[in-house]
Amino acid sequence: MSPRTWPVLRLVFPSPLDDARRERLLLDVDDCGASALDDAEDVVSLYFNAAADRDAALDLLAGRGWLTLATLTTEDVPDEGWAARSQANLPAVRVGAVVVAPPWDLPPVDRRDGLVVIEVEPSTGFGTGHHQSTRLCLRALQTLDLRGVRVLDIGTGSGVLAVAAVRLGAREALGIDNDPDAIESAEDTLRRNDLLASGPVRMALSGLDDAALVPADVVCANLTGTLLRQQGARVQRLIAPGGCAVLSGFTEDEARWVREAFDACEVEAAHEEEFWVAYVMRRRADASQT
Repeated sequence: MSPRTWPVLRLVFPSPLDDARRERLLLDVDDCGASALDDAEDVVSLYFNAAADRDAALDLLAGRGWLTLATLTTEDVPDEGWAARSQANLPAVRVGAVVVAPPWDLPPVDRRDGLVVIEVEPSTGFGTGHHQSTRLCLRALQTLDLRGVRVLDIGTGSGVLAVAAVRLGAREALGIDNDPDAIESAEDTLRRNDLLASGPVRMALSGLDDAALVPADVVCANLTGTLLRQQGARVQRLIAPGGCAVLSGFTEDEARWVREAFDACEVEAAHEEEFWVAYVMRRRADASQT
């Protein structure tokens, strides 16, 4: 079997970026679906799971004017273990009562009273709790009464939000993702948390066009601002009337477009961290499901 390679898109700048331009680039990169980012002073390298994703990112960044500021090149690089090394020193993250921890930084058993501890093996491209949008979703979930509800986690990644929802009282959770690697990562999370055989959390390789999906009481969608704008109608059809959605992965600048995309819902709460936003949106009980 051939060794794993990673499609890479590099942006080479004539001089180091100033803070304002770097922040703008990171916002645009968030819409690209990169699995990892290597940010040097004058070279930014984006790593992707598939060449098609890299090519789409190239088109997106070119369309947003980066070709006038940097030289954009593509290549395929061997894995050489860089993905694992890049995650090797990540510490546990605590959000309220929820702790998301790699196996090497789990809190001692005698110090877990009142905590929801979720063990996750860091995996390039999938949630470890370190991104602001994941933390915002975990914070938002803890403000909801999840007792006995059904949860749908769209774009589940490592499965952290689905597991957290059940540990916080949900009756069951279904995590879906259209990336087979994500589902493999999520199922590893279930195994690590003794949930694989117990049934309340399931994972499925599925997209929003899957006719088998049924509306849930709570829908989590930690995606990107672009995806939420594009897929808002499909996502909100999966929220049961009177149910709610926890949405994140978008910035303050994108918040208005997300609200407009979810026109059958009302914003019930907003959470912010740096320039990232999460909404808790309630679907109106009289809203059409069509």
